[in-house]
Amino acid sequence: MAIIDFLRKGEKTRRIIEKEKGRGDIVGMTSISLFELLSPIFHKRLLKREKAVRAFARESLFLELDAAATEEASKVMGSLLRIGKPISALDVLISGIAIANGADTIVTSDRDFQTIQKVANIEVLLI
Repeated sequence: MAIIDFLRKGEKTRRIIEKEKGRGDIVGMTSISLFELLSPIFHKRLLKREKAVRAFARESLFLELDAAATEEASKVMGSLLRIGKPISALDVLISGIAIANGADTIVTSDRDFQTIQKVANIEVLLI
């Protein structure tokens, strides 16, 4: 996940985020991504990481799972099932949120998004 790389001072992700912000683009975070980040933090009580995640979330456009995003995610999952390539429901929900909110690109280290890119109108940039 690109956010985890960024929080770990990942140089490649930091450059991508700075470039996008410099062009006037908005960096977003989905509610599902926040869930994926906070769950292990609360499980392992990683207070320092929690502060960093919350700081990043405050600086990002927060994209939620709403009816439009749910419908887009359903279209993606239906397409994936038709081609025999089901993947994690959380990844599909993230893609649905991004598509519904007009995102151009999902930046991630998760290769499952390359499969999503085959059936959805969204670019995936692997880090």
